[in-house]
Amino acid sequence: MAYPRGVVPTLQARVRRLAVLDVRPVRFLLVGVTGVGVNMLVVWVSKTGLHLQTTLAGALAAVLSTLTNFILNNFFTWSDRRTSELRVVAGRLIRYYVTTGGGNLIYLAALTVLVEVVGIRLFLANLVAIGTGGVFNYWMHNVWTWGKSRPR
Repeated sequence: MAYPRGVVPTLQARVRRLAVLDVRPVRFLLVGVTGVGVNMLVVWVSKTGLHLQTTLAGALAAVLSTLTNFILNNFFTWSDRRTSELRVVAGRLIRYYVTTGGGNLIYLAALTVLVEVVGIRLFLANLVAIGTGGVFNYWMHNVWTWGKSRPR
């Protein structure tokens, strides 16, 4: 069967474009889900097993889940920009903690405004706030933490 002139090349071009879509945001989301799991586990163990105060348990959970997220993002999300040079990895880790801290501030501000000012229910507001902070984190990690201009 003969196709009209130009149809097959057009389809091939569209398939090629689909093949190069950036799956990085999906990978970032998957890593984030593991971070929530690590955070929940560390809070639970810290409170029930180690009997730490809630604030200390939460801080420990945040630090450890951020570290595991950095490691997973380095090997999975931004594997094409990975390096073994210690100076570069250390710099990325510092930038990762700074960026994630900024994302957490955005998350807390969004959550507070959505619940206290707008009047949205906590669960929905929390999901929206997580998404807001997450978008900031993804963008900053992509352009700053693992920016293409950084040495590899």
